[in-house]
Amino acid sequence: MKIIAKSKKAYLNYDITDTYDCGIVLQWHEVKSIKTQHCNISHAFSRIIGSELWIYNMDIPLYEKTAPQTVPGYDAQQNRKLLVKQKELAKISAAMDKKGIIPVPLTVYLDKRWRVKIKLWMGKLRKKVEKKQYLKEKSIDRQAKKDMKQFMK
Repeated sequence: MKIIAKSKKAYLNYDITDTYDCGIVLQWHEVKSIKTQHCNISHAFSRIIGSELWIYNMDIPLYEKTAPQTVPGYDAQQNRKLLVKQKELAKISAAMDKKGIIPVPLTVYLDKRWRVKIKLWMGKLRKKVEKKQYLKEKSIDRQAKKDMKQFMK
């Protein structure tokens, strides 16, 4: 598994509960662009429309060797369909019915067969106080690991 893009703010902004691996519908030049690590999901979010899961604001620029004439009117941040099984879609929909829980695209990666996948996490938005507490705990853990490392020498 090779990670292409990661949403670092998602770890801070959301409490993560469930994970889902989703495929994504892409054009050939978008796949090439992603495989050359040109992808951004920091502002991306997901929604269920009808009986389909869609991702919004995922930025995939045009592949550098693609002539713009071959893809007229290409929008780098167009909406793209995510591919999930019907059972997983039902679970995601049921989780979204709870207050404040949304699907958050966390990573874009290539699986063993070099297919582009998105790891989708169900998250609940943290409040400002919870974010401060999370950062405080993280810094305490980091300091403890540093002290243990010095102690072991």
